[in-house]
Order: sequence, then structure tokens, then C-alpha cells
Amino acid sequence: MPIEALLLTLRARWRLVLGAFALTMAAALIASLLLPREYVSTAEILADVDAPEPISGSFAPTYPQQTQQFMATLVDVILSDRVVDKVIADLKLTEDKDALARWRRDTWGRITAKEYFSQVLRKHLEVKPTRESSVVALRYTASSPQFAAQAANGFVQAFLATQVELRSDNAKSNVAFFDSSTQKLRDNLEKAEARLSQYQLEKGILSTGERYDSELTRLNELANQVTVAQAQRLDTSARAQQSPSLQGAAPDVVQSPTVQRLRTELARAEENLRDVSTRVGHNHPEYQRAVAEVRSLKRQIKAETRQVVQDVDAANQVNLEREKRLRDAFEAQKAKVLAMTSQRDELNVLQKDVESAQRAYDVAKQRLSMNSLASQIDHTNVTLLAEAHPASRPAKPRIGLNTMIGALLGLLLGVASAMILEQFEPRLRSPGQAAQVLGLLILGSMPQNRPPLAASLRTALTASLRTALRLT
Repeated sequence: MPIEALLLTLRARWRLVLGAFALTMAAALIASLLLPREYVSTAEILADVDAPEPISGSFAPTYPQQTQQFMATLVDVILSDRVVDKVIADLKLTEDKDALARWRRDTWGRITAKEYFSQVLRKHLEVKPTRESSVVALRYTASSPQFAAQAANGFVQAFLATQVELRSDNAKSNVAFFDSSTQKLRDNLEKAEARLSQYQLEKGILSTGERYDSELTRLNELANQVTVAQAQRLDTSARAQQSPSLQGAAPDVVQSPTVQRLRTELARAEENLRDVSTRVGHNHPEYQRAVAEVRSLKRQIKAETRQVVQDVDAANQVNLEREKRLRDAFEAQKAKVLAMTSQRDELNVLQKDVESAQRAYDVAKQRLSMNSLASQIDHTNVTLLAEAHPASRPAKPRIGLNTMIGALLGLLLGVASAMILEQFEPRLRSPGQAAQVLGLLILGSMPQNRPPLAASLRTALTASLRTALRLT
């Protein structure tokens, strides 16, 4: 429809538009006045996600995802049966005659009063975490401002009490577990210490460290002595084997100072004998004396050679005995060290058992102490930030807003009604429409003595708005 035709239609049917506008606005106003009043009270709590652990004082790293999960869990706990049951008990709804009457009127006894009150409380409670913060708002809607404030504060107190109970109950159950575990671990520690003491008593072990080191040093010294004795024995054994066959050419005989001296004297005596033999005959006393001297020196050298060979054999026997004695001492010391090593290993095992039992006992005792302290904590990382107070004005219905919406809908309804009626009952409302429909040339038109359409609509709208404002 052209704008000119629309304006002419509204001008012609302004009474219909005005009537629809007035009726719709009046209906919205009356409905707003008849609707029950609803009051909203808001309480706020602060969830300190980054709070330190109350017992150890340590800070745990937090991430955005963990914070979101914590806030979502917090909302679920607030709406849980445990919290709602506390609110019902705190508000004494099961003892309130008016509340019980509403329960009977609404459910006819199909569900229990507790289930009914739980549904009503959850329905009228809105838990809304604040964006990008740790503040959570609890908004409760009720027909009474006092009850709305009581319910909101009741949810906060019930939630805080539930948080404390959950933590303390968990800690108390842990206390019972760690108490029994600590006693068992203490018994294990005492048994391990008793086994260690009994083993030390049986083996006569007081301190294994220094004694084991000294015995090991002694074993190393004996090993070195055995090596030296073996080398000496091999040397004397080789010399003893060579001496009988080589006789005078044996190294020991050659190196003997006595033999060397006698051989020097023998050479000088032989030289003297040769000199005497050139000067005198064999029967001459000087010759006979020179021969006797040579023979005597040869006998001495032979006797000294035998003595050196016997000395080598004796030294070889001594070295054999010494090597055998040192080897026996080495084997005995070795067996002693091996026995001490076995005892030391067994002792280390028993000591490790004692240390392990001690560590387990200390950890259990520490956890017992921590849980004992945690079971006595009467606060959590969630605190009350703002209490709910009775609202001075109802949150619903909003009479002014509803009236304005009704006026807008009434205006749209009136315009639509006028356009629909115009489609069913068309009229010629201007010379242009007449010329278009009849196909004739319009020579002139008579003016109408009517107020302009804009003035009429302005007057009607002003009267309707004044009536609405007066009623509000």
C-alpha cells in the first residue's frame, strides 16, 4: 500500500486505531497491576581459588580451566540436595503452616513436602558467577521481600556450612585411616629394629664401617706380601735348581765374596807353585809347601761352594715356607673379609628395612597430624562478600515497561486492524485514487472541514498516555 493511501486510511479509521491502542495499553496496565509482586534479594560470595592450603601454607598452581571447573562445581554444590536440605531446615519450612498449606494445594500430596520445597527453592534461586571474577551472586525471587532475603542468606550459610563439613568429614575419615595405619607402621618399625638388634647381637657387630675397612686393608697388604714372597721363592727356586749342575759356575757361587777371595788366593798360590817348580825340584820343601797350599785352597773353595749351594737351598725352603704361611694368612683373611661382607650385606638389608619402615611411619604420622588439624578447620576458601537484604521495590511486574510495551503493541494492532479492514472495505479517499480507479481526469475537488490527521492522532495519543501515567 502506498504511504499516501496508508496515511489516508489511518486518518479515516483513526477511531479504530485509537481504540485498539487504548484497549491494549489498558489491558497491559491492568494485567501488570493484577500480577503478583515478586521481590529479588541478592547475596554474594567470594571464592578464593588461589588461596594457600590452610595447613601447609603452600600455593598450588591454578589454570583458567581449573578455575572454570571450580566455579562450575561450586554452583552444583549450592544446588545440591545437601545444601537445599539445610536451607529447608534453617527456614523451618516443614513446620510453617502457610508453606504446608501451599504444598497441599499445589501437589495434593503427590510428593513429599521436602521434595516440594526443594523444587520450589531451586526454581526461584539463580546462581550466577560473575564474568572474569571469583564472585558468585545468589539471587532468590519470592513474593515476600523478607523471605527472599532469608532464603538467599540461608543458601549462603548452608553452602558455607556444607563446605566446612565436606572438608572436615573427609579429614576425619582420613584421621581414622591414618591412625590405624600409623599404629601398624609403628609395629613394623619396632619389628625391623628388633631384627636388626638381634642380628648385631648374634654376630657381635657394633660398628661395621671402620672394622671392615681395616680388615680389607689387611687383606690387600697380605696380597702384596704374597706376591713379593712368590717372586722371591721363584728366584731362589731357579737358583737352587741351577746350583747343583753348575757348581762353581753357579751365579751364587760366583758372586760369593768368600769364594772370590779364595779363588784369588788360589790363583796367587798356583802362580807361586809354577814359579817354585822352575827353581827347585819336586822334593824340595818349598815346592811341597806350595803344593799343599794349592790343595788346601782348592778344598776350601770346594767346601765353600757346597756351603753356598746349601745356603741357596735353605733360602729356597725359607721362601717356600714364608710363601705358604703368607698364602694361608691371605686365604684366612679373605674368608674373614668374605664373611664380613656377607654380614655387612645382611646388616645393610636389615638397616634398609628399618629406614624404610621409619620413612613410612614418619609420612603416616605427618599425614595424621595434617588431617587432625584439617578436621578442626571451621572455614574454607569461600567467604561471604555481601548479605542479602529485603528489597524495597518489587522486581516484577514492571508496570511502566509493560504499559509501554502494551502501548506499542496496541499501536501496531490498531494499524494492522485498519489496514485489514481497508482491504475488505476499500474506499476512495483522494482524487488521485478516484482518477486511478475510474480512469477519468479530475477537474477539481471540494475541501473537507476536518482537523489534520496528525493533529487528531497527537491529541488521542496524548490523552492515552496521560491516562496510563495517572494509573501508574
